[in-house]
Amino acid sequence: MKIVIILVVLLALLGGGLFGVSSFAPHLLPPPVLALLGIELPEQTESEEKAKPEHTALIDIDPLTIPIFEDGDVTKFLVMDILLEVEFGENQAYVNQQMPRIIDALITHVHALASLDIEPGISDRQFLKERLLAKLNQVLGKGVVVNILFQNLFERPLG
Repeated sequence: MKIVIILVVLLALLGGGLFGVSSFAPHLLPPPVLALLGIELPEQTESEEKAKPEHTALIDIDPLTIPIFEDGDVTKFLVMDILLEVEFGENQAYVNQQMPRIIDALITHVHALASLDIEPGISDRQFLKERLLAKLNQVLGKGVVVNILFQNLFERPLG
C-alpha cells in the first residue's frame, strides 16, 4: 500500500512539474514533448537589437565617487571610472551634450540600487553594467550608448 501511495505522489509531482514548465518556460522542453502536449512555440526572430556599429568612439566620464549609505550613514564609497562607447558622429556629439544628465542618472541609479539592498559594485560588475546601460537607454534613447566599459571600479572604505 505504501508503494502505491509513493507512486501516486511521484506521478502527481511529475505532472505538476511538467505543467509548470510547459506553462511558464516552454522553451526548456524538447520539441517532441511540446508536440505531445499540443503546445506551439512562437518562431524565434532575429535579435531585435542593431548590430554593433562599425565605427565607434569612446567618451571618458570623469571618475565618479559615489557614497553608499546604510541606515542613513555613509559606509563606503563606490569609485567608477567609465568609458561610454557610442557610434561615431551625431551620437557622439549628443552624448557629450547630455553629459550632466548622464552623470546624474548614473549617480541616482547607483543610489537607488543601494537603497534596495542591491549592492552595486565590484561583486557583480556585469549586473551593474547591464543596469547602468539600461538606465542610459532610458535617459538618452535606445541604442545611443553601445556599451559601457569600466576602466576602474572599486570600493573604498570610509576613513
